[in-house]
Amino acid sequence: MDSKGLLVYTSSGMPYQKRYLDESKGVPLQDWWDDIQMVRGIQRRGESHYPTEKPEALLKRILLGATNPGDLVLDCFIGSGTTAAVAQKLGRRWIGCDINKGAIQTTAKRLQGVVREQAAALASATQGELVAREDAPPAPCQLSFSTWRVNDYDLHIQHNEAVELACQHLCITRTRTDPFFDGTQGSKLVKIIPLNHPLTPLDLEALRTELKNRPEEERDILIVSLGQEHKAREWVAQYNHNRPVNKIHLTELRTDRKAGGFIKHEPMSVQAHLERDGQGADARLVVQIDDVVSPSIIARLDLQEGIFRASIPDWRAVVDCVLIDAQHDGDIFNVTLADVPARKQDLVAGRYELPAPPSGATVAVKVIDMLGEECVVRLHA
Repeated sequence: MDSKGLLVYTSSGMPYQKRYLDESKGVPLQDWWDDIQMVRGIQRRGESHYPTEKPEALLKRILLGATNPGDLVLDCFIGSGTTAAVAQKLGRRWIGCDINKGAIQTTAKRLQGVVREQAAALASATQGELVAREDAPPAPCQLSFSTWRVNDYDLHIQHNEAVELACQHLCITRTRTDPFFDGTQGSKLVKIIPLNHPLTPLDLEALRTELKNRPEEERDILIVSLGQEHKAREWVAQYNHNRPVNKIHLTELRTDRKAGGFIKHEPMSVQAHLERDGQGADARLVVQIDDVVSPSIIARLDLQEGIFRASIPDWRAVVDCVLIDAQHDGDIFNVTLADVPARKQDLVAGRYELPAPPSGATVAVKVIDMLGEECVVRLHA
């Protein structure tokens, strides 16, 4: 090895074998990574988008090691959107979920910025730059995304708020001094099951235990829930069959005819129109949003105002951002113009001027309100 030049000697004469980079397969990646800077370190205080945000470098390492371009990445607790942002940049498809509306808004704004940068880069790239290079980042899988409201998650966010709504809907008188029951309805005690899960036998066993601790209690019990497991209904039927002192009555908010209307969502509506200014190559298109009505925000404000109806003098106060696709193909929403206010107190413009698309093109205007709900209006240029 010495004659082949494969040894190197220290100053004390100790020989070491020479190893060249192209001769080594490397070492397996360890699970201790101390080379990635924290987001919320002392030197970077205030730069974080979200309290528990992770560094993009960390998610990039994970996604590069675990996925290929075009793969689908799921983050069940999206937070500030780091996973989705990195996946978008690396050409991975993604799905993000969160029950926190602040997280949804933070993620949406962040992703709109990433998509806008990618769209601008693709639009300005020359033919030579579009040729694949080894060091070129993967092409984005999509240049748009949608926000979906699922599972009545509004009711899960704040249990106390949901209880107030249920009590108002069913004419229940609140009992705030009782540690177990939520109120009374006529001669019945009322227990409202948390609306993030259906009624289960475990909930009913907890009720039985509570009643055993109240031997003097003779009133019937009304249980209110968003859903019921089949075994829970069987449990109640068996319990009532034995003719107890405290008979149990069930109300399911989702299907009960008497309680109908509690689970009701009125979609947001948007009124807008187009104006074409000029002719030929110099023609401009003016998109004017005339009004936006968000029943979800009005209902929430009404709840806070009490007996007074909430008033929103300027529709822009309920709008989080406006996105426009000047040539919508009916499938993918490609952002041509984005109005995302930098500060919470700023309002969207509501009037937008951009180069006119060909006559007859479909112009899609997407409006997203402060609760994350979106509405798309399609207009013909």
